[in-house]
Amino acid sequence: MYAISCKFDIVNSDVIVCGLEAAAGELKRIRRMRFPLIALLTFLPVASLWCQRGTPFYDDVSKMPVSPELHSDRRVTFRLLAPKAAEVLLAGGNLEEALKGPQALQKDAQGVWSITAGPLEPGLYDYGFAVDGGIRTVDPANRNALERTWGHTNTFEVPGGQSAFYTVRPVPHGTLHIQQYESKSLGVERRVFVYTPPGYEQAVRNKYPVLYLFHGSGGVESQWTEVGRANVILDNLIADRKAKPMIVVMPYGHVPQATAGGRGRTASAGFDKDLLGDIIPLVERTYRVIPDRDHRAIAGLSMGGGQAFSIGLAHLELFSYVGAFSGAIRNNQDVAKMLPDELNRKLQVLWIGCVKADSLFAANQDLDNTLKSKNVQHVFRISEGGHTWTNWRLYLYEFAPLLFNRKAGV
Repeated sequence: MYAISCKFDIVNSDVIVCGLEAAAGELKRIRRMRFPLIALLTFLPVASLWCQRGTPFYDDVSKMPVSPELHSDRRVTFRLLAPKAAEVLLAGGNLEEALKGPQALQKDAQGVWSITAGPLEPGLYDYGFAVDGGIRTVDPANRNALERTWGHTNTFEVPGGQSAFYTVRPVPHGTLHIQQYESKSLGVERRVFVYTPPGYEQAVRNKYPVLYLFHGSGGVESQWTEVGRANVILDNLIADRKAKPMIVVMPYGHVPQATAGGRGRTASAGFDKDLLGDIIPLVERTYRVIPDRDHRAIAGLSMGGGQAFSIGLAHLELFSYVGAFSGAIRNNQDVAKMLPDELNRKLQVLWIGCVKADSLFAANQDLDNTLKSKNVQHVFRISEGGHTWTNWRLYLYEFAPLLFNRKAGV
């Protein structure tokens, strides 16, 4: 409960409020202001009622439990305050896969539900809570959110392994731009994230190659930087002289089934029209890029890997580098119809990566076999783990140094 102390000095029916002490910003605004007496007398009962109410239970962060809590043995404790709930599950994301299904939390006398999981392998995990049979929701105590087309999750990282390449270091950093644009192809307003390398703003005469980098089916245009740390990975690679300075363009890969601000539950068919008709022209008139096929690369993860593969191979006049990270590649008919000599002549790098345990591994392995049978030069990177950002970060780290290394390049 808040305490209000007021000192009144009535002059000519006016009141000067000399002291009004309250925690709420609404009450602080009236401090030392002049009010007609009738206005003050009207306000005080309302203020008193407001003060008696105090902080609503749903905004009382003093009761927020710590979650997630990482322990030294790589176990993790999750907590949720839900005193009236009958059931809380730890569910969703790749954590559910790691734990072999949803896990039930236990409730204590204060109404806090908790569970300790693990030990977990080093890497990035995402998760959510399902309360009383409802749709999965986020952990309110964890500020690290993974934005998705639906059902956002939270993330946490178990340290260890090869984390250094995506850790922020004291090196020159690039700039992340959020570019709003009108997609004439789709008839909606959309946005695209654009990374420009360190020194871009100062080296005004330099032009740069471009990597077009796509997210997965549940993702949005911010995921490659907020979760994938693409900007940090590129900063470190460029600082170590392992990769050429490049611009990275990260668009929204879904196409609205109905006009809804360009977002929402959507499909991906038709994304190529937005990319070719709107995004590439936008980038080439806004940023200092080298606008030819030898300086364009295209890559993506999962759904985005399938998009990059199909668009890249269908437009060899535009792209010389193609990468698919756990790519959602459904068939190889287009590849089987293509001439190996043309692919080998026009593609500088064709890079495919997938995890053995991934549900998409069989399709990627079939693609590898098809390319081998046609003597098409390519890389097939097989790794361990799951369909997760741990691998997609690593794939970008390995793919980026291969780009734009021709003698004609920058």
